[in-house]
Amino acid sequence: MIRLITLDLDNTLWDVNPVIKNAEKTLVQWLREHIPASLDHYHKDTFIAFRDKVVADNPDLTHLPTTFRKMLLSHCFELAGLSADSIEEATEASFKVFHQARNQIEFYEDTLPLLETLSQDFSLIALSNGNADVQMVGLGNYFAAHFSAESTGKPKPDPTMFTAALNYLDIEPEQAIHIGDHPLEDVEAAKKVGYRTIWFNENHKQDANSCVPDRQVHQLNQIVSAIQDLLD
Repeated sequence: MIRLITLDLDNTLWDVNPVIKNAEKTLVQWLREHIPASLDHYHKDTFIAFRDKVVADNPDLTHLPTTFRKMLLSHCFELAGLSADSIEEATEASFKVFHQARNQIEFYEDTLPLLETLSQDFSLIALSNGNADVQMVGLGNYFAAHFSAESTGKPKPDPTMFTAALNYLDIEPEQAIHIGDHPLEDVEAAKKVGYRTIWFNENHKQDANSCVPDRQVHQLNQIVSAIQDLLD
């Protein structure tokens, strides 16, 4: 008996690319108004150099989006000559601006109807490598819990998030279905834990060699039928 549906967020329930683009634009505008000297350092070259340094020192941190962005902002403020106290204050303030914009989401057309339908019969838990907040985006009433790379310290395809969701409800893997867009981070990762899987392959990616889900859909409105197929 299926009791749990876990869902990825970015690029499964919404298109994340315009969201991040807008959040970056909003952040840069805030920096221009409040800490203009930082813009000499908050750019692609600094990002690449800083990421390379973090990868060399502690590569796991690059997979924690909130931690890494705060580190990047602090680095830029340090290069801009801010004092230690000012760096901490500016980092928290600027990240808050970014994070608020990052959670201004335009859902896919079928997202809310899907969640409304699924939540009537199953417990829903969000599993995401990104730093969207289900409460801030307005989906908190649908999800029993939300586990992320940031909250667990381990991004998918590591099994930690999948195991945490099972433990939250005290159920076995065969009682759960995971739905997501990424062949490795969602489908293969969930399968290794023992979940059944539905691949949301919106763009008809040709990835059959590495992605063998229990079901594949190309539109969110096909998911309910796919779940029913797995239950039959």
